[in-house]
Amino acid sequence: MVLLEKAERAFPGHILDKGLIQEEVFYRVPRYVVEYLLARKGGTREAVDAVRKLLEERYLGPGHEQWIKDQLLRTGRFILIDRLEVQVDLERGAYRGRIPSLGEHPVEVRPRLAEEHPGVLYGMWGTLELLYDHASRKVRLGQFIPFEAHLKDLEPFQRGRQAFEEAEWLDFLLGSVGLNPEALTPRQKLLYLARLAPLVEPNLHYLELGPRQTGKTYLLRNTSAEAFVVSGGKVSPAVLYYNQLTRRPGLIPTYEVVIFDEIAHTAWEDPSVLSILKDYMESGQFSRGGKTLAAEASLVFLGNADDPTPPVTRVLPHGLRGDTAFLDRIHGLLPGHEFPKITPDLLYRGPALVVDYLAAALRRLRPLAFSVEVSLPSGYTQRDIRAVRKWLSALLKLLYPHRAWPEERVKELFEFALELRERVYEELHRLNPDEFPKRSKAPPPRLEWKDLFALVPEPYAGLFQALKEAGLPPPHEGPEDLMEGRKVVGQSLARWGEKRLVPPGLGAYGLEVHPDTPVEAIWAYVKEEL
Repeated sequence: MVLLEKAERAFPGHILDKGLIQEEVFYRVPRYVVEYLLARKGGTREAVDAVRKLLEERYLGPGHEQWIKDQLLRTGRFILIDRLEVQVDLERGAYRGRIPSLGEHPVEVRPRLAEEHPGVLYGMWGTLELLYDHASRKVRLGQFIPFEAHLKDLEPFQRGRQAFEEAEWLDFLLGSVGLNPEALTPRQKLLYLARLAPLVEPNLHYLELGPRQTGKTYLLRNTSAEAFVVSGGKVSPAVLYYNQLTRRPGLIPTYEVVIFDEIAHTAWEDPSVLSILKDYMESGQFSRGGKTLAAEASLVFLGNADDPTPPVTRVLPHGLRGDTAFLDRIHGLLPGHEFPKITPDLLYRGPALVVDYLAAALRRLRPLAFSVEVSLPSGYTQRDIRAVRKWLSALLKLLYPHRAWPEERVKELFEFALELRERVYEELHRLNPDEFPKRSKAPPPRLEWKDLFALVPEPYAGLFQALKEAGLPPPHEGPEDLMEGRKVVGQSLARWGEKRLVPPGLGAYGLEVHPDTPVEAIWAYVKEEL
């Protein structure tokens, strides 16, 4: 109840009980469509009945085209909810709409619709008004209202974020995209943020290879209408980049995120597709038919892999497998085997943001620059540096859209960003060790002694002063929470690498020390980490 009250004060009119969307009928359409409708019906239990009835009446799906045509013939007008895809008819110089509920029966579409909503060229969900002209015997599209929220100003979203502590906000954010934070470890929460990163950071490209049923595609596809999924099959320059016949932009210039699902079953034999792809991933531009176009779409490559040991990229299809030029342009490799399988326990049922409102806020964050000064390891290339900075920017946008972040958290996010890029480099090294030699691990950053003295319990101040005077370098970390499952069981005193000093009673987590423990005993314990 406390969370609900806080959420409603922070984001009035944009909170929805996620337990309301568990109805079986709601799984037939994308999550953002359902939440859009529920929110506009009041977001109550009564709204569930109203939206269920609305979908039963207005979303018919394939197999009902004869009934819809019958209604059009009788009344001349029919309203439905569906996905509209506009196709260009060059022979007639016209635009035709394809609606799954109408099967292959064409719908006349006004030319300006594709300019008003470019996404209709590849499919957009919305409310459609179909009109039947008895004279011409044609069906044409009247009104089209897409299901997507628009934010004129980001400030209310940023102000709402300030009402939450960081841990609360992270859980609230994950709950908003349908994930139960109580079922996740801190590490898994961070990994899910990485999956969301392309929604807030332009031209961020990642690869995830892992087991089936972990929701690799589900999260992005059901969070934003600006994410388009290419599911296997053959990809062409006209579809991805620019169609020279119709003079229409392809998927990459149209959407914010393009997801290549089941990548092992996607054909990449066309050399022009891959060469243009590499150019785009490097520069954010591509040339096609004498035109040079710029785009900001983030590319996500997803595939199944049973074995998590490197090189996991051995499952990539012919054309991508072993291509270091392609792989080096990937900003991060997500450890797919660390994501849990989707089960009912992983689905959130509490109050959180309506997902289309969240998606609109993330869209507004996308062009903003979030950067901090960080010291990157020596030997990093410009691609490495660009990748790490993009990841750090995306994570900061998700966690701190109001730009107020603690420095110690930046350090943790920075190390996570380094890890994602290092996973790519490890694959590159295995494919071509001469061009990508093994990188030496940089020593972890250390605390200053003065900082440590301000953190340790007062009875231990003398012991740590003695360690300093004996010449021991300062530890890498000061006091840290010690976890048993999801419960904090105590706090350590300091850590050198993996060697912890802990108070009495916590010997399972490191070396137990008293204020009068001999310096020699501590030195002998931590010397392997120095």
